[in-house]
Amino acid sequence: MMLESVPRWVRVSAVVLGVGIGSEVLYELYLGWRSFCEQRRARQRATSHINEVYFTNERSTLANAPGTTMASFTTEHVSRIVALLDRARVSVNLGMYIITVSSIGDALLQAANRGVRVRVVGCSSMAYSTGSQMTRLANAGIPVRFDRKESAYLMHHKFCLIDTDWFCPRCYHEEKMRRKGFCCDTVFDKRSGSASAGAVANGQISASGGGGGEGERGASNGSASPTRKVQCVDDGSRCVRCDPQQKKEVEMRKLKVTATEPLPIGGLLITGSTNWTMQAMSGNWDNMVMTSMPELTTPFQLEFQRLWREFGQHPLLITPAAIGGDRQ
Repeated sequence: MMLESVPRWVRVSAVVLGVGIGSEVLYELYLGWRSFCEQRRARQRATSHINEVYFTNERSTLANAPGTTMASFTTEHVSRIVALLDRARVSVNLGMYIITVSSIGDALLQAANRGVRVRVVGCSSMAYSTGSQMTRLANAGIPVRFDRKESAYLMHHKFCLIDTDWFCPRCYHEEKMRRKGFCCDTVFDKRSGSASAGAVANGQISASGGGGGEGERGASNGSASPTRKVQCVDDGSRCVRCDPQQKKEVEMRKLKVTATEPLPIGGLLITGSTNWTMQAMSGNWDNMVMTSMPELTTPFQLEFQRLWREFGQHPLLITPAAIGGDRQ
């Protein structure tokens, strides 16, 4: 009786309103469930590992393979690297003797424009080689560091680290000591103004690039050259290794659902004999290894940070003003 006393238009309005609210609630529940499923899939992909090996000359000479054009053979390795760079969320740390492939240069610039921290270490002898992407990257504001141009030795590495974790100075030193038993750099606390006692194991060399008997030798008489300490400055900063909050924030950034799949949570290493040139990727007998195993990514991360710190003491070899000019 009470319901019948309510005007019909009120009852109809209530039904329409209820259906509208109910459908909105169901839609929000659907969106929440879809987001949950996407996050779960992203985490599952991020916690799996990548271990792949490629040989650049393996198919490049098979011009008439059924159903596959020669163009796809000569660009497949470039496309693979570009696709991985496009998945970077946090950082790209590149140590490469020479880069001339423009599409890889494009991918590095696009990564930087997305807010990815891009750092490049190269060889001074190749800085101004024909087609080098180093000048292009430097001109766009990406930091590029080199060995000294008068050095008799080459920065001959060919590796790239994508979304690996950067060590704070203290964690860097502790990891080097754990793995090697020595660190080529001393830990220096600028707050107290003194070097940490016993930072370098007894009998080891504290030198740029040296350690464990690996100090540079003079070219003429084989005697040890003067050592130059490159200190692990304990500036009070922290990293994902020692700061749980920072670790959580970085992982959330890595796992964020986007148009591209996330890489493994610990990052990815690309290394091998291959320079990032078209000749190396389409014709030379070269190899590339891609792995996310921390047993391999961590040593390369330590090496990159060692080079980054040491080469940071050298005068800039490439600056925007040098583009198109003489080698400085």
